[in-house]
Amino acid sequence: MKVLLIQPNYRSIYAYAQKKEITPVFPPLGLAYIAAVLQKGKIPVKILEANANDFNHEQIKKQIMEYSPDVVGITATTSLIEEAHEIAKFCPRKIKVIIGGIHASSMPQETLEKFDRFDYLVRGEGEFTMLEFIQKKPLSKIEGLSYREEEKIIHNPSRELNDKLDDLPFPARDLLPMEKYFSVGAKQTPSDYILSSRGCPYQCIFCADHLVHGKKFRFRSPENMIQEVEELYKRGVKDWDFVDDNFTLIMDRVEKFCDMMIEKGLNKKMSWRCANGIRVDRITPELLRRMKKAGCYMVSLGIESGNEQILKNMKKSIDLNKVRLAVKWCKEAGIETRGLFMFGNLGENKQTMEDTINFAKSLDIDTATFHITIPFPNTDYWKIIKKEGEIYPKNYRDYIAYGNVIFNHGELSEELLIEMQKKAYRSFYFRPKIFFKALKNLNSPKKLKAYLNAGIAFLGLGK
Repeated sequence: MKVLLIQPNYRSIYAYAQKKEITPVFPPLGLAYIAAVLQKGKIPVKILEANANDFNHEQIKKQIMEYSPDVVGITATTSLIEEAHEIAKFCPRKIKVIIGGIHASSMPQETLEKFDRFDYLVRGEGEFTMLEFIQKKPLSKIEGLSYREEEKIIHNPSRELNDKLDDLPFPARDLLPMEKYFSVGAKQTPSDYILSSRGCPYQCIFCADHLVHGKKFRFRSPENMIQEVEELYKRGVKDWDFVDDNFTLIMDRVEKFCDMMIEKGLNKKMSWRCANGIRVDRITPELLRRMKKAGCYMVSLGIESGNEQILKNMKKSIDLNKVRLAVKWCKEAGIETRGLFMFGNLGENKQTMEDTINFAKSLDIDTATFHITIPFPNTDYWKIIKKEGEIYPKNYRDYIAYGNVIFNHGELSEELLIEMQKKAYRSFYFRPKIFFKALKNLNSPKKLKAYLNAGIAFLGLGK
């Protein structure tokens, strides 16, 4: 059976999508892992990368018809689920359509009830559920699969989490337009992305990732990670980003990886970063020094709030002193830092958001982002708001982090959250210290243009 895996065009959804220079384009590693497992099983597979290629609906439909697959698999976040269904409707009825990704995993019953062109749904990690489906294993025997049977929706038992990540083939990058992926934060080009672990044992009430990857932390060995780095180097890659949620959770693992990078001389040829965020309580000065020596030049720190009570409310399990220490240690190691902050957490008001702005400015970080919290379906925060407040998106396309608010709770309103987000960006970046730091990092006209567009988009100066 021929399989077509589709990454929808998320740049068609996000409010700032017209600023193409600043919208990062990431490879769909989930689809690439599924494709690699199918390739290993000798199954013909192709990835239709609508996002990196910036395809419109007509181009997507044409690609589907030309390839004429037996099975189409589509991945979707919450903001993309409606777009994914539009794509599914391009498929003739003879094509079996499977939906997967974080929204499908968090809302399987509703997804199959609401979107009739999805024939099947994969919950959780999809590599082996997809493989067994393509190999025509009896539907009732495929763990992690949901589907319709007559008038009922059937949810098979969940698939056990994969503990043997080293056994997975590396993502099928040969099926992706790797030259089209970018982030303006990359130090060198071409750049790439690596996922070295799955799952998170922490209890943050806003996080939806555990609905796919679970709360058990599973990780690849340093030896396996180095093999992938060496493969990337052979492909000409000079820079990569670890997209893990908890890259430094097991510090011994990261230390060994860094030692191997240094021993093999890869630190002289390549550079890397942890832009997705690491925990401030899972680093030490020694670990950061090794990371720097091994080629790490930037880390994002998951700080979230500058108010101790808000951190407790969201079950972040950190305190502000740990944040201050982490920033200090990164600075001493010579690693650039980005602070990741959120507005709209449980119990927030104007004063707690002011606390976050002031705390961010008090830290010696190089950059900062201030997201408006999205209560993703079936997260703990979503359940609280559904019970005590109101969630009012017109559609799932509204689940985006910039310039859009989809809920009311306590003292929070759409106007207040957007006002505070804009204030945070203006207050943080319109300081000489930050301005001159940014100038030092702008080593090309392309980067300068990107940062100017970012300012216009985030601060609303173009409105």
